[in-house]
Amino acid sequence: MVTGGAHTITRLSKRDVEALLSNYDAAAVAALTVALRRVLDQSGATWPELLNIAPFTDTRRAALLVGEQGALDALAAELNELRSL
Repeated sequence: MVTGGAHTITRLSKRDVEALLSNYDAAAVAALTVALRRVLDQSGATWPELLNIAPFTDTRRAALLVGEQGALDALAAELNELRSL
């Protein structure tokens, strides 16, 4: 996900990732929304707005928008792997 594009992409801190993972099972979209707000520096953006801003393919964006579990899990894993210390 960290690729060139119109928006600067920030890596999540260890603390951000811990919050994402601790809240993910109870509310995946809410947890990912918080993480993407941080990553994309868009503190007030909604889930659909974040998905439109993020450098995702149309197919991935659509899967995330409808809450496809595999797509949500893949995004959570990607954000976890790309964190900074």
